[in-house]
Amino acid sequence: MNSRIFFAATVFATVIATAVAIYFTPLRHVTFISPTMHEMDPKVFYEDFKANPDKYILIDVRSENIYQSAHAEGAINVPIENFFDEHYTLPRSGKQIALICTTGRLAAIAYGYMQNWGFRNLVHIQGGMVNWAAEGLPIVGKNISQIGGAADEHQ
Repeated sequence: MNSRIFFAATVFATVIATAVAIYFTPLRHVTFISPTMHEMDPKVFYEDFKANPDKYILIDVRSENIYQSAHAEGAINVPIENFFDEHYTLPRSGKQIALICTTGRLAAIAYGYMQNWGFRNLVHIQGGMVNWAAEGLPIVGKNISQIGGAADEHQ
């Protein structure tokens, strides 16, 4: 009987020590399983967004200037540099948070950042505003030359 208790205690201590070692070392940042991203085609997204506007928050993560020049109808602007402060105000359930930028790359970074903060209600708009415009979906703003012309650093 004592050997069983000793074995169970040893296994338990090993598991706890391993968990602590992983948490307090750079090992906690190692990804063993590639993260997944819930992606939606812009047209499919817009149809669902239009039919169920209370289901989504559409966030354009580009700078305010680029957002003002042309953005997806129904999108609000939360520039990526503001996500550290703004992620506290966004819902973690009840609504899907859809992220869009010019090509999809900056929105993918925002997606990963939010996923790291525990958000599981995320949607990434495939191809960003470039695909949105190519699908002929509604755009607010007049300077559509910004769509597809801006480098990812300035999205």
